[in-house]
Amino acid sequence: MFLFFLPFLISPIYNFPEPKPFSGDKIWNPYQNIDSLTWLKGNFQIQSEAWGGFTDGSNNPTDSVYKLYKKLNYDIIGISDYMKINDYFKDSAEYIAIYEHGYNARKTHQVSIGVDKIYWLDFPLYQTTSHKQFILNQLRPNTKVLSIVHPNFHFEGYTHNDLKYLVNYDLLEALNHQRYSLSHWDAVLSNGHAKYILADDDAHDINNPYLVGVVATMLNAKSNSEEDVVEALLSGRTYGYVPTTPNDENYDEKAARTLKFPYLISAKLNDDSYSVLFTKKALKIEFIGQNGEVVKVVKNSNTAQYNIKDSDTYIRVEADFPKYANTIYLNPIFRFSGDNPLIEELATISWWKSILSWATAWALFFFLSKKLWSF
Repeated sequence: MFLFFLPFLISPIYNFPEPKPFSGDKIWNPYQNIDSLTWLKGNFQIQSEAWGGFTDGSNNPTDSVYKLYKKLNYDIIGISDYMKINDYFKDSAEYIAIYEHGYNARKTHQVSIGVDKIYWLDFPLYQTTSHKQFILNQLRPNTKVLSIVHPNFHFEGYTHNDLKYLVNYDLLEALNHQRYSLSHWDAVLSNGHAKYILADDDAHDINNPYLVGVVATMLNAKSNSEEDVVEALLSGRTYGYVPTTPNDENYDEKAARTLKFPYLISAKLNDDSYSVLFTKKALKIEFIGQNGEVVKVVKNSNTAQYNIKDSDTYIRVEADFPKYANTIYLNPIFRFSGDNPLIEELATISWWKSILSWATAWALFFFLSKKLWSF
């Protein structure tokens, strides 16, 4: 009973900054100085066999996961076991400590990349927006990159309203084999939160080719060392990629097809003109702005340009390619003022609401404890 109540007994209620769209006389472009020759393919959420096979991932021996993703030409293989840091291959220069936090009914989970230790507390059943902010704040000091993951999974672990207010994290997993959360990402961006994309297989069974190699995060990084990977993720020199998975495709065919995927060559700002260039011709290139509205479409081209309007707060690009290539999702360019485009106002504790919440939780805990004890 005490362990169940503990999070409610210590978690505060927050005052959140009033959300507002991006604004300012400057426009930030994370791709302005990319090197188009150094794209690496990564995945930061894969479950392996852990906790004696109790968690969903019992068909994924760690060595088999690494071999399969190497076969599929992944440069960064991040195993994110539930509440456990997998230290397989820890002596390698490309090892990155990762784990997935959360053991609650609504799958309100987070992935910590470059993490020091496990944070064990969670709210098993019900979570308010303040509870979710509390967990993010507790995870933040011990991780280099913090991502909200699969917000649209199951009972919507993170609602659009949650994402309107939540702060103090880095990435949002808008692409996951289980569920896409692009409208959630647009809710984040439309309310002025500069959060870059994460795209992961989240594969729980590597025997199923429809779960493996179906989503990837592309990184413009010098190497696959933790330092370079973390720097690329935080700088937004990444994009999400979703290749089509044909019927009855085996892993040998999938591996061969990965060598033919299109790539981003450039995404440049020139005054108020934003242009993108890809290695292959796209069926269509969409420019998407505030509230997820498509503001321009260019068809049958490997390049496209958009003239930014004064009313545009952010612009992101989706490029759809022919059969077996599918879609690239770029990070947004967005307006800002000041010197740091990524600075954000943090949530503060509302002490009187927190004291009332703590008092209520303690009272309920003692009441139920007394009832159970007498029973």
